[in-house]
This record gives sequence, C-alpha cells and structure tokens, in this order.
Amino acid sequence: MKSIIKAMIKDGKVESYARWLVKRSRGLRMPFNLVKDEIYDRQAFEVMERVLKPESCCVDIGCHKGQFLDEYIRCSPNGTHYAFEPIPYLYGQLVENYKSSRVFNYALSDKSGEASFFILPDKPALSGLNERESIQKGLPREKIMVRTERLDEVITPDVKIDYIKVDTEGAEGLVIAGTLDTSKRNKPFVVLEHGEGSSLLFGMTPGGIYDMLVTQCGLNISLLAVWLSNKSSMIKHEFSSQRGCWYFLAHPLGN
Repeated sequence: MKSIIKAMIKDGKVESYARWLVKRSRGLRMPFNLVKDEIYDRQAFEVMERVLKPESCCVDIGCHKGQFLDEYIRCSPNGTHYAFEPIPYLYGQLVENYKSSRVFNYALSDKSGEASFFILPDKPALSGLNERESIQKGLPREKIMVRTERLDEVITPDVKIDYIKVDTEGAEGLVIAGTLDTSKRNKPFVVLEHGEGSSLLFGMTPGGIYDMLVTQCGLNISLLAVWLSNKSSMIKHEFSSQRGCWYFLAHPLGN
C-alpha cells in the first residue's frame, strides 16, 4: 500500500507537503523549502539517468560539496566532468575528493575578471555574488574577491557538453549569458535554479533568461516534474509568472 501511495503522489503538487509531514512525524524539523529542494534534486537525478550516456560530459556550476558531481560520475563514468566552486575551502575539498574531474575556483558569470563574493559561514549554500541582505537576516557575511569567468572561455569547442547544473543564488542569468556559445553548439540539458527576486538583483528578468535559453539557444523550458511526465514545455508567460517552484529544466527540442 505504501508503494502505491508513493507512486500516486510522486512529482505531484502534494508530494512536498506529504514528505514534510512525514519528516515532522519522525521528529525531523526540516524547513519546508529544504524538503522541496530534496525533491528537485531527485528529479534532476532522474533526468540524468534518462539522458546521460557512459561517455557524457557534464558541468556543475555552484558545485558546493559535490552532490551533483557524484551523480555525474555514477551515470557517466567515462565522461569528463567540470565543477565550479568559488568558496575556497569547498573548492579545496572538491580538488581532494574528485581527482578525476576538472575543478575550478571560479564564480562563473557573463565576463572574465574579479568580483565581490559574499560567504555566509553558517549557510554556505546561500553564498553568492550579491549580498542579498534580505536573505537570512542577521547572519554574518564574509566578503572576499573571486575570479569570474565565462563558461564559453573555459570549455573548448571540441568538448561535447550534455548536461549542465546552474545553482548560483540569483546569478543564474549571468551564468547563462556566459554559456551561450556552449549551449547553442551542444544543446545540453540545463537544470537551473531561478527565482525572480534574486535574479532581478543582477538585472536579469525571467523573460530575459527565457529568451537566452529558448530564442538564442534553441532549447525548451519545463518544470522538472512536467518533463519527467512527458508533458508540454512552458511558454514565456508561464515561465515569467511561475511562483512557488524554483528549479527548471532547459532541454533540446523534441526531448
């Protein structure tokens, strides 16, 4: 019976609420948004399992501790994988733990240079290129200078990229602007976090991000659950007006 119920709610609107209630019943006081993040990650991994081949090459932008990198290696053990992490101590851990991957201490963006980067020591996953004082008010922030690069300058044209994850706390639009050549050439699957409020801090609107991925790169955009259910992709208005979901999948036409 449990398996039937799980199958019925999987990828539906009530899954996040059901998981949150189950965790609370077990004494786990996990914030609701983190429960949703768990679901998004699982969906992103399911996409990998469907589309990646053993020799596929993948990119993790905002690698953090390597959760997505682990899945890349599992699904595509013969591919070359690229990881980008600007926080120095996390970068050091990735270099030590993922010797078969190419790890860079860069914050990917739309131009090469240097930029201020704000680390939240108590919540490092929320660190980014904008201080975002309204996020986690009262938590200390450490400002450092980081090197910025465009993915198009790091990945050479002879490398076929099949999957990209972008999670950069609002700077996703800048990252996409720096990956246009790579995305036009390879038509990869792109899992990206996107929230209008955070993106606007970087001068990027939802419509602008949609145009880069769809109009310029020739991709479609779907919610992860919708793509996994083989349903229609989103039109611009749907993407621009989306609320309550912040993980999306850009994917090749016909996929």
